[in-house]
Amino acid sequence: MSGIGSAAPAAEVASRVPALEATNLAKRFGAQRALKGVDLSVGAGEVVALLGENGSGKTTVVKILAGYHVPDPGGHLKMDGVDVPLPVPLGEARSVGLSFVYQDLGLANQLTVVENLFVAHRVTRGVDSARRIHWREERQRAREIFDSYGVDLEVTALVGSLRPTSQALVAIVRAAWELREYRERNEQATGVLVLDEPTVFLPEHEKVFLYDLIRRVIGNGFGVLFVSHDMTAVREIADRAVVLRDGAKVGDVMLSEASNADLIELVSGHQLGPGATGQATASREQAAKVEHGGVVLSVKGLSAGRARDVSFEVHAGEILGIAGLLGGGSEDVPYALFGHAAGATGEVSIGDWSGDASELSPNKAIGLGVALVPADRKQHGVVAELSMALNMLSLSLESFVVRRVLRAGKLRETATQRAEIYDVRPRNVDLSMSSLSGGNQQKVVLARWLEQSPRLLLLHEPTQGVDVTTRNEIYALMRERASAGVAIVWVSTDFDELASIAHRILLCANGVIAGTVAPPFSRDRITSEVYAAAARGGQREVSRAS
Repeated sequence: MSGIGSAAPAAEVASRVPALEATNLAKRFGAQRALKGVDLSVGAGEVVALLGENGSGKTTVVKILAGYHVPDPGGHLKMDGVDVPLPVPLGEARSVGLSFVYQDLGLANQLTVVENLFVAHRVTRGVDSARRIHWREERQRAREIFDSYGVDLEVTALVGSLRPTSQALVAIVRAAWELREYRERNEQATGVLVLDEPTVFLPEHEKVFLYDLIRRVIGNGFGVLFVSHDMTAVREIADRAVVLRDGAKVGDVMLSEASNADLIELVSGHQLGPGATGQATASREQAAKVEHGGVVLSVKGLSAGRARDVSFEVHAGEILGIAGLLGGGSEDVPYALFGHAAGATGEVSIGDWSGDASELSPNKAIGLGVALVPADRKQHGVVAELSMALNMLSLSLESFVVRRVLRAGKLRETATQRAEIYDVRPRNVDLSMSSLSGGNQQKVVLARWLEQSPRLLLLHEPTQGVDVTTRNEIYALMRERASAGVAIVWVSTDFDELASIAHRILLCANGVIAGTVAPPFSRDRITSEVYAAAARGGQREVSRAS
């Protein structure tokens, strides 16, 4: 496949002893079977994608390999054909040839690149921890390591000052370097790099740097387990896909022999109808014919963060997409309209209320019927330690209080009904939010806001980090709300998504609205016009569709 670069041919990889071979991995959490006897292998020089809906068992597999979970008896793990006793000691996965990069990257933002590369490694391993560190030598060594992977970074820069793609590259180089050290200590060893949703926060145009680095890793003979919901990324970089559903392995396919429809069917368990491939186009054409209601939101000269002098209107029943590159200013718009952006200015009208953006606050916005679904679900969307029920109904708690006493039973009963409506799994509303998968957490966030019957929904990357089935469920839910008259502003760097869901799309570049696109949409067209506007500094309008 084209995504394999200089790695060994698939037939040669298949003939070797697997770098990783896991058999009969199983895990129960109380009465719930999260994993049901899963077999998985990764060859040297091979990228294997691990696919499945949120809650399918992918995270459980990763946590067993990392030593965070103790698997049920009967499971086995081999690295390079050598038995590795389970459970893997927590924090010792690298000693058996496993290195991990998680979605949050595990970097210390307040430390420099070179400190992230070496210091944490010394602390966790206790290697030379009492010896003086010679920083000049460390910096030179770090530069050589990054150069060997074709990554150009200033090693003295604070990690927190780097763009998301560069931070991801730091984390992956660090993990790959750990595998190199493992190989030096164990002759003929291979090692496997586990990447858990590495592309979820990256803009599409910068993922190419990540792909190139992965190709260098497998070109060095290491295996890669690539956990992702990003089908485009999977197609670009992986040889093979292992698919989990409801904790069980339901597929192990060569990607060169499987269509997207095949993969979606394996992931979801539902066969696509004969007209499925034409649904997006049909919905775009229908979108052009939708007659919307009155103006719900009017924005004139809004400035906040990187956004400046932004003006637009949204009507009842309309899904307005705002397309832009990461850091281009589009991401500041929904927070300013929710009263959560310091220094915001500009004239805003929501329903019958009009005023300056500086007068808005989250409480006032909620009172005006505005809801915000933020991109950073973990930081701003949920309270991880609280139950699903409390998260889902946190904005409605007063209705469950009688004589200053919370009616906990009624709260759980209502939350259970909502969990059924929004298909949140598992249905146990007493579970903490941290125990739910990302997609199910997002359903809870949406349910909380929809419980308020908002007139205006502000969505920032609402499907980020969710599986393909949940993504389609969110699309259906938002179309349903729009049909009921809700105005929706959908901000995203996923142009495929906007092309499939929006009635109208604004192009944001360098902080300004650079143009408008009307249906029919295409990802290529939106992409080219956003980039063209960015190249011009966002100062001129791009062509408008009639």
